[in-house]
Amino acid sequence: MADSFLIDATGPVVRIRLNRPEKGNAFTPEMMHSFAGLIREHGESAETRLISLTAEGKMFSMGRDPNTPKPEKEPTPYELRKTVMAGVLGAYQAIRDTPVPVVACVQGDALGFGAALAGCCDITLVSSAARFAFPEIEHNIPATLGVSAVLPTVPLKAAKWLAYSAERINAEEAVAVGLASKVLPAEGFLGACEQVLTALAVKPRTTLEVLKLYFSKAPGLPPDTASEYAGTLLGLATTQKPK
Repeated sequence: MADSFLIDATGPVVRIRLNRPEKGNAFTPEMMHSFAGLIREHGESAETRLISLTAEGKMFSMGRDPNTPKPEKEPTPYELRKTVMAGVLGAYQAIRDTPVPVVACVQGDALGFGAALAGCCDITLVSSAARFAFPEIEHNIPATLGVSAVLPTVPLKAAKWLAYSAERINAEEAVAVGLASKVLPAEGFLGACEQVLTALAVKPRTTLEVLKLYFSKAPGLPPDTASEYAGTLLGLATTQKPK
């Protein structure tokens, strides 16, 4: 399982690289649990400023591995929730819960779980050659899990279209609907991503933490409460010595 991810935690940017290019960087249930653990472990380290997620090969991730062995007997709904669903939802939750920003650098197509994983990161940089899709309906599976991860940033009408149509949208469209943050040229993509990561890595961890905390809570608050919360966080952050 360790070979499925390449980890570099030697600096303020913890780099997690998907390493199954021959499988389209598809995730098994075990990989999902492992990924969530890596995000939580490194996000809690005081030395970490941010976590980057990249991928080997032409595809960012085709989603869940279709060749995952099926159990010998039909699982109960509870067992299904603990195995398949828990791994998927746990990966999304780990990105939300970790106190530092998670930056996805999407060099190729991101499908299904891969699209949701990239889309729910705090910043999603996408190559002009990449595409996003939620193709679950083509396999008679409702894309509820993946859509749940991106609903905070994707408008409901757009989310419905993506889930019902299974359309592959390009990088510009991904930004327009809230799945991605910025399109970068395919040529020199990783180098351009490095510039973004380097610029963020020199910021105090407290500043990055406060921003993530605010963005995670403020959208659900009434405007006046969101403003008060912003002021409270700012006051707390400016009284602390940057670290």
